[in-house]
Amino acid sequence: MTVDPFNRGEHHAAVLVGSVVLAVLLWAAGYSFSRVVAAVPWFLLFLVLVIGPVTKIWPAINRRFKGNFPLYVRSELGIWFVMWSLAHVLLVFQFFGWDVVGFVVGMSAWAFAAIVGFLIAVVLLFTSNIWAYRFMGPKAWKWHQSHGTYVMFWLLTVHIYDQTFRRGAVPIADSLHLLYVLSILIVVGLHLGAFIKVVAHYRRHGKYPSGIQ
Repeated sequence: MTVDPFNRGEHHAAVLVGSVVLAVLLWAAGYSFSRVVAAVPWFLLFLVLVIGPVTKIWPAINRRFKGNFPLYVRSELGIWFVMWSLAHVLLVFQFFGWDVVGFVVGMSAWAFAAIVGFLIAVVLLFTSNIWAYRFMGPKAWKWHQSHGTYVMFWLLTVHIYDQTFRRGAVPIADSLHLLYVLSILIVVGLHLGAFIKVVAHYRRHGKYPSGIQ
């Protein structure tokens, strides 16, 4: 029987508490409520994206914890990412007077990218469970989740580019914008580093490291 890696109560509690703490810290730093609700989901997504490459670069991390932590916590991080993102989308619609049709018709390409990214996140949310895992099979489910997450990341990166550069803001003049840019660079750097390490292992041993399929 497949061990259920999804929706563990203690993981949900830890992610919820951590995200609320982050929100409080950003609020205390002087950021508006709307910016806080936009920032929290991004940093949850950041954690989802760095866990994989970090465990590839430093595999000892997996051996240090029980229950395949931290890989298994990505499901809970992703679920709360969607919850916070939904709150952000609702705030945007409220700002436009709930004229959803008017907003969608007149949205910029950057806002469209964010909306598509959010819709992908919703699909990933509803397939982040043991039923979908068993129905699709491990390989197809992993392909679906990982590719969907990467596409979503780049769509939201385009949205962040609009918010940090195209609107005339200099990232270094705003600490939160600077953190956005740094988080993107960290994700790209870690994934590139993990890829190089996997290829180097294959070239040296003639096979991939354990866990790579």
